[in-house]
Amino acid sequence: MKKYILFLTVSIALLSGCKKDPQINDNGVIESDTAFIGKPFVFPGGVNSPRYRKIDIPTDNPMTEEGVLLGRMLFYDPVLSMDSTISCASCHKAEFEFGDGTALSKKIFNQQTKRHTPTLINLGMNKRFFWDGRKNTLEESVGDALLGEQSYAFSITEARLKNQSRYTYLFKKAFGRPGNITAENIHKAIAQFLRSMVSIDSKFDKYMRGEANLSSDELEGFDIFNSNTRGDCFHCHADGPYLTFANQGLLFANNALDSSATLYEFKDYGLGDFTANSFDNGRFKIPTLRNIEHSAPYMHDGRFKTLEEVVNFYSDSLKYSPNIDPLMQLFFQGGSRLNQLEKQQLIAFLKTLTDESFRNNPKFQNPF
Repeated sequence: MKKYILFLTVSIALLSGCKKDPQINDNGVIESDTAFIGKPFVFPGGVNSPRYRKIDIPTDNPMTEEGVLLGRMLFYDPVLSMDSTISCASCHKAEFEFGDGTALSKKIFNQQTKRHTPTLINLGMNKRFFWDGRKNTLEESVGDALLGEQSYAFSITEARLKNQSRYTYLFKKAFGRPGNITAENIHKAIAQFLRSMVSIDSKFDKYMRGEANLSSDELEGFDIFNSNTRGDCFHCHADGPYLTFANQGLLFANNALDSSATLYEFKDYGLGDFTANSFDNGRFKIPTLRNIEHSAPYMHDGRFKTLEEVVNFYSDSLKYSPNIDPLMQLFFQGGSRLNQLEKQQLIAFLKTLTDESFRNNPKFQNPF
């Protein structure tokens, strides 16, 4: 009987050992399963305050510090592209608010993108993604971008990542054991990094918190921005009580950028490409104005090189098409018709939306 009990005890121990095999970290230290539970990610104070849209975290992709770090590494690593030549950061450059300084970017094999690379500011507060709104979640958007711009093939990427111990370890830390390197986990990790990229500390944010003052020109520009009869910017770029500076209720608009006699003559159908509804032709996602001072060129095709050109367009050069958004209330007179001083004051206000802490945050920069 004693021999049987001893045998049973040893067998259970061996089986337990097989079930929870030791894991070795990058420093050669054996760690238990509990070491592969990531630390919950905590946003900076104020991010989910009533001033900003809440960042909704999917229940199947909770954010961890390790997940955000993994996403950051994958974002900057060209290993995800078919030929290991470009990364997400090749088009989404930190110095351009994670947009691009050219009208159209270059994707894999030196092919040109169809539209201007958008910025990645406060994406976690957004409801729809891409200029044509074709994706509803960040995770889906990451997969779409990897496939479209980098000709991503998971079978190739998986082998490359498994050859790097830093990745095999981080996937376990980010997602728990077994922490498999899967396409889904790659998308989730990058989405976590993108959600971490928040901007809530511009001069205007500080003004709203009572921590800074605006100049007389900046205040006048703010008034122009919110005036029905002058700038008329707020209809598309205000979001109720939220300081996202992109209307998440309206989301898409035809802003009188291109003339078209019918709904079928637009060079780019925008939202219409996704919905197949002709009334959506020529409508595009309304971008945030945050850090707009540093995110030139502008519009979905990058046609305007400066803020002055953008303001001049809305002031004097609106063009007719059948589905111009009704919120473009000054279209009947060709635009807002601002004088030169008013244009300068509006731009002065727009520059208060620059968030230097976002621009210089080391947690968003290249980790390699």
